[in-house]
Amino acid sequence: MHQGVVDEWDIERGRLRSLSSREIKSFWDGYIARRDDGRIVHGSLYSRWRNLSEDLVLSLYVANRSVGLFVRGQRGESFARTAQRLSAYEPQLGATLGAGLRDFPGCCYLGSLPLAVTDPANWTAGYAWLEGAEERYCRVLTDLVAKDPGRQG
Repeated sequence: MHQGVVDEWDIERGRLRSLSSREIKSFWDGYIARRDDGRIVHGSLYSRWRNLSEDLVLSLYVANRSVGLFVRGQRGESFARTAQRLSAYEPQLGATLGAGLRDFPGCCYLGSLPLAVTDPANWTAGYAWLEGAEERYCRVLTDLVAKDPGRQG
């Protein structure tokens, strides 16, 4: 938290309890078991990735007060490079996803669901939202970007 403003990633150590690494692992284990399709891979403690193409990844994340997803390049590619490549599909891609290419620094097309993830009773709602958003993003990104015959990665 910076000057009373909650950051989207809200990995805060103040008054509210933060998710433990064990809880985060349990959250992802539950999501992956629910999906049971092998397309989700480990990204980091807080994220899991779904590779859409050689240079396009859907990153799903969990934080204390939200779950969400955004588009990124492969590990090591800068946000600026990914945003530059995806800008060729604007404004249609952003309008179809309902998210902006550069609305949140470091994350292309960030979508999120506010949710008290520190309460495991809310995880089912988080799983359902992530699953629906994941499928929608994948369908749109595959149709508009990954299958583009003129695309250069």
